[in-house]
This record gives sequence, C-alpha cells and structure tokens, in this order.
Amino acid sequence: MKKSLIFSIALMFLAPAIGLADTVSTKSKISEVTVYAMDAFVTRVASSEVKPSDTRILLEDIVAEFDPDSLRVKGHGTAAVKILGAQVKKEFLQETSVEKVRELENRIQTLEDQNRAWQNEKQILTEEKAYLDSVRLFAGQQIPEDLVTKMPSPQDLEGTLSFLGSKLKENFSRVHAIDLEIRENGKKLVALRRELGEISGGRQKTRQIVTVDVEVSRAGHLDLEVSYKVSGASWSPVYDARAQFDKSETELVTYAIVSQGTGEVWEDVDMTLSTAQVSVGGTMPEVNSWFVHPFQPRQPLRGASMKLRAKSLGMADMAMRSGGEAEEPMLATNMALEAENLYAQASQKGVSVVYKLTRKVTVRPDGSDQKVPVTAQILSSSFEYSAYPRMVPLAYLTSRVTNAKDLQLLSGPVNIFLDGDFVGNSYVQNIAPGEEFDLYLGVDEGVKVKRELLEKKSDDVLIANIPSPNRKVTYKYKLTAENYKAQAGKLNLFETIPVSQDERIKVKVSQVSQDPQDKDWKDRKGVWRWQLQLAAGGKVEIFYTVVVEFPRDMTVEGLE
Repeated sequence: MKKSLIFSIALMFLAPAIGLADTVSTKSKISEVTVYAMDAFVTRVASSEVKPSDTRILLEDIVAEFDPDSLRVKGHGTAAVKILGAQVKKEFLQETSVEKVRELENRIQTLEDQNRAWQNEKQILTEEKAYLDSVRLFAGQQIPEDLVTKMPSPQDLEGTLSFLGSKLKENFSRVHAIDLEIRENGKKLVALRRELGEISGGRQKTRQIVTVDVEVSRAGHLDLEVSYKVSGASWSPVYDARAQFDKSETELVTYAIVSQGTGEVWEDVDMTLSTAQVSVGGTMPEVNSWFVHPFQPRQPLRGASMKLRAKSLGMADMAMRSGGEAEEPMLATNMALEAENLYAQASQKGVSVVYKLTRKVTVRPDGSDQKVPVTAQILSSSFEYSAYPRMVPLAYLTSRVTNAKDLQLLSGPVNIFLDGDFVGNSYVQNIAPGEEFDLYLGVDEGVKVKRELLEKKSDDVLIANIPSPNRKVTYKYKLTAENYKAQAGKLNLFETIPVSQDERIKVKVSQVSQDPQDKDWKDRKGVWRWQLQLAAGGKVEIFYTVVVEFPRDMTVEGLE
C-alpha cells in the first residue's frame, strides 16, 4: 500500500511538468557550408521567440540525408537558455507530384535540344575550317607561282596571313567553347535523369526532423545553429594563369570546382573549403593491450564444420573443430580498430589547407560543377623558353615565380592565357607559402625551333674495296631557334648526344659552332643545354658533328 501511494504522488508531480512543455516549429535556412574532399558540414540557422518553460523546438525542413551522429547544436540570443539535448527523426514524404516529373522531363528535353543545336553549329564550324584550310593551301601554292612574274605587296601577304590566322583562331575558340557547353550539359543531364529515376521509380522521399529540447529561464530571442555532415559533396582546385609579357608579370587565379548532390540547395551561403579528412564521433575507442609474438601461420578453417563464437566486442574468440577440439584463439591485435575523432579535429596527412571564401556562393544539388573564385595574386615573372626539338619542334614558355607567403597552392590543372589568348593547359604541383617554382605556360608559337640532319655518311672501307674491321657513321646536325615576338627572350635549348654503353662503340663530337652551358645537364649523360639570348626577330643557328665508330659485324641500336 505504501509503495502504491508513493508512485501516485510521483505521477502527480511529474504530470504538470510534462504538460508545461511547449512545442515550437520553426523554419531554418542554410547559412554556412564547409566542403571537404568527399563530404560537407552544413550549418542551418533558425530563429524563434521563447518564454520561460521547457520547450521543444522542431526543425522540419531538412531534406538531405545526414549522419545523425554528426548533429551539433548551438544557441545564442537574448533569451537565457540551456540546451538539454537533440535528436533526429525520419519522416516519409508524400509521393512526388506529376508536375514535378513533368518539370524534370522538360528540363531534360531543353538540355538535349541545346546539345543538338550546338552539335549542328559545331558541324558548320568544321566545314568552315575545311574551307579555311583550302584557302591556306591555295595561298601556299599560288603565292610562290606569282613570285615568278610579280612580287605580292607586303600588304597583300600580311592581309592573307592575318585573315587566315584570325579566322582559324576564332573557329578554334568557338569549337572549344561548344565542347565545354556540351560537357557541362552532359553533367546536368546525368543528374536530372538520376533524380527523375529516383522520384519515378517507386522510392519514397524522406525528410529529417531535428528536435531540440531547451530549458528557458528568461524569455527572449533565440538563434539556433544546427550542423550536420552530409555525403555527396566535393571540391577540387583549378587555376587560370594569365601571362603578360609587357608587364613581366603573371596573374594566377585560384578557383574551386564545387559540386553537390545532397538534395538541398546551398543558396547564398558562406563557404569554407578544406582538405582535412574529417570524421565524427563522441567516444574514444577502447584502449587494448599491444601484444607481440613470433609469427605463426594460421591453419586454414574448414568452412561449414567451423563455428565462430564472438565476444561482446565483435572479435572472433575461438573456432571449434568438428571433432570438438578447440582452435587457438585469434589474437585481437590482428584486427584493425578504426579510431573516431571528435568533430573539429581533422586528421591530417601532409598539409591541411583551409580556404575561407570572401563572397557568398550558391550551389544547386544537381551534381553540376560550380566554379567559384578563391584567391588571386600577381606574380613578378621572368619569362624564358625551353625546347627539345629532337622530340618536339616546339618552344615551351616557363616563368620562375614565387608564391605568396600566406597562400598554399594545391596540385591541380592550369588554364594558360598568353596576352589574353587561351593557348592550352598545364599543371601545378603542391606549392608551399613563399616557395619559388616554375610555372609552365604551354607552347608559344612566337618562338620557332628546329633540328635538321644535314648529312649522314657511313665509311666502312679502306682502299681497293677492302672492308675495314670497323664502321664509322658521321652525322651533321643544325639546331635553329627563331624569335618572332616583339620582345627579346631567353631560350634553354636541349639536345641529346649519343652515349656509348659498350667500350667497343666510340662516340666523338666535333665541329661544335657554339659550346653549350651544360654537357651533362643535371647529371644526365649526354644531355647538352644551350642558354641562348634571342633578340626580338632574332635567329640563332648551332652546328655540330657526331662520329660513331663500332665493329663492322655489330648491330647498334639507337642510331638515326
């Protein structure tokens, strides 16, 4: 009887406390996102007016699937509030309307129509390029024939070359732009078709309801910040390098390519980009002993006849043989334990980089790439060229620059622009703050290089047609470098000289018209480097002769 009375009194006191709890449903908005390599941390803000009581605040407009263990809640404002706890509830939504399906189908149809239009324009440009190539071929044949009877004026020659150059450049630029548009549309189509398949394939949509319990001791305004981790988001760096010869500088702009398919629109949010690998957890892993022992090969288990008995930690403890004998217990040290870090502790490998964007960003959840500016810097540049005409008859422009002291550059592709024209792509490695590095700016058609074999002669007889025991092959080469630009430039011209790996093969270099600065460049045998100063409109020619002598009955690989 006494126990029943005590229980009844307890209920009398508990019932009013439960009844006093208020429930407030409030809307929230995404205010901040931190994007990592494979996921993101999203922060929502919600505001409400509260009065003294035990209050339950509901955030019911979260569509994205997120990890409930990652939920974090903070509060501030004029109200005096103590946060008692938070939890997540999943709720199934109603079936998607026919209007939504129709909208997605219309968007897909529009993108497909755009792609067909661009493909048609690309076909026209292809025909235009064929016509321009035919004009160039005609000019290349007709002008030499005209030189026999008359000399075309410089204006005629310049006009023809200028016309072909500008038209071909415009043609190339437009084709490149169309290819980019088609590629972007392709990404959007993949995302739209995936979304259409999800909503029309019988899968029911869900939403997450976050419930926050608070104790309010003073009425006022309360701002809640709710953060959670979502998958399906990523970012990667890309750079624009714009070289300006007349100013001896290069503008290096860092962009981030951000994409996400979380189901939520990130509209006008503050964004942070991080390379840290973040994981979430609130419990330190259990500390176990570390045992070492001699290696013993494990006996193979006999499938269906073996029974595993697990400990409470999920580790296999003992396997029983069919005959009833116990196997040796498997050591716990053979199983890897994955540690969990508290949020705001990032596991680092190498350099962890964080970029805080200075402007708000909008990223739609369709998986398309959003290019957002991150940083920009003007680098004082000392331009020079490098060429290896034996392999490629092109001159590559480089610039020795120094990175800003407060900026880390991550490895990524670089779009190259020379004097405003897009000329190709390059790549930059990880660059530390204040580090000096070579920025490769692609091929510059304004500097021409060429390697020519002027003569090849083989001597293998002495006199009276009597074969000699050795064969001697002589090569005469000419290296040419021409500068068609209005500015002088420095050129590192590379050439490889045959290197014998057999004492019976003799190599001799002679008649070198200009000695190189390096004959074994960076300890690479036979790699010669000339450092040439090319005046504006200037030309440099280098001649040399190589003689290779070897036994007559020997076949030598690697000779030209």
